Amino acid sequence: MTAVIRPARSEEEIRLAHRLEAACYSPELAASPEAFLYRWRTYPDYFLTAWEGERLVGLACGVRTDAEDCFDVGIKKLLGGSQDGRKLCVLSVAVDESRRGGGLGAKLLAAIVERAKRGGLAEVLLMCQSGLVRWYEANGFRPTGLIHDEHGGVEWHDMIMKLTEERLPG
Repeated sequence: MTAVIRPARSEEEIRLAHRLEAACYSPELAASPEAFLYRWRTYPDYFLTAWEGERLVGLACGVRTDAEDCFDVGIKKLLGGSQDGRKLCVLSVAVDESRRGGGLGAKLLAAIVERAKRGGLAEVLLMCQSGLVRWYEANGFRPTGLIHDEHGGVEWHDMIMKLTEERLPG
């Protein structure tokens, strides 16, 4: 069955999304239910869900920001981001274990990037664990450096995708 990707529509869907995140990430890395509600209420265009019939099988969410990287946003803080920020910080891409390896994560990532483009944003930022750097590179991101913090006991890398051409003066 092909998954349908669409914005989350209700608090119940956000509760289901949080359960999926909790199943995909360790407790130290998973966002709180309150953070999920905040992200959805504040940035509804950037809280996407993937459904197979009535079953949630994936999600991608982020916040707008003007920070240089997602670490500046405070990756798990409740009130991160800036509503008129020119960048999108992707905070989560999660896929049900039964659907991993079939391209759904890449489709969710592409969908949230497309929303950022349509929203006129300049860049998409994210932080990822070492084992995911190549996957994000294959999906159009480039690494910008190692983060000197071990949030959740793992090594983090900053990644970026520029959406607008930088123009030189003159």
